[in-house]
Amino acid sequence: MNSFSGDLVTLIRSASGLAQLVLVLLLGLSILSWGIILEKFRTFYRAKRARRQILEINLDKVEPNELRHQLERFPHAPITRVYRKVYLDYHSSQTRDGDEDALTRLLQRQGAAENARLEARLGILASVGSVSPFIGLFGTVWGVMRAFMNIGTWGSTSIAVVAPGIAEALIATAAGLAAAIPAVLAYNSFVGSLRDESRALEQFSSDLILADRARLKRRTAAGGA
Repeated sequence: MNSFSGDLVTLIRSASGLAQLVLVLLLGLSILSWGIILEKFRTFYRAKRARRQILEINLDKVEPNELRHQLERFPHAPITRVYRKVYLDYHSSQTRDGDEDALTRLLQRQGAAENARLEARLGILASVGSVSPFIGLFGTVWGVMRAFMNIGTWGSTSIAVVAPGIAEALIATAAGLAAAIPAVLAYNSFVGSLRDESRALEQFSSDLILADRARLKRRTAAGGA
């Protein structure tokens, strides 16, 4: 029996093939989740920064074309993407301008599309957070089994005999938690951010409908004067 080395790289290299497969799988899940985390952090950070400024705009005092130009300062904001579609399909259309029901349906449809876009790939984070500990647990069980098999093979319970299997088990446990914890924390944070964006879209839609109603009343009053 070779002497036991506590070096992490050596431990991983000396691990069984199944344990190494578990570690590679957990590494892949961790890289995937961190890619999503960085992308979503950037998306929600931009959206939050833009949302605070957009909701300060008094829609009653801004004409549709002017509002479109103001919102283009925030091209990555969900509200901007919604309003682009509203401007093209509603305000620019002579047949639909003034149809409040059409505006409401358009805002609901585009708001749902933006919520779906913001929610995309969050399920992957939830899955990584749920599955990774169990994959790590599988590696843990295998490492403990390897330790017992070494005892049976060498007929000894010395550290040099059981340590490789126990170390393999602990590394698998740590790898599973390392993949799961950031994914779970990020998922919970992003779900909260998604709720904030959804509420902001609802508020913007309500304010826009009221502003459009007031605009039509002013236009009607000016036409009858």
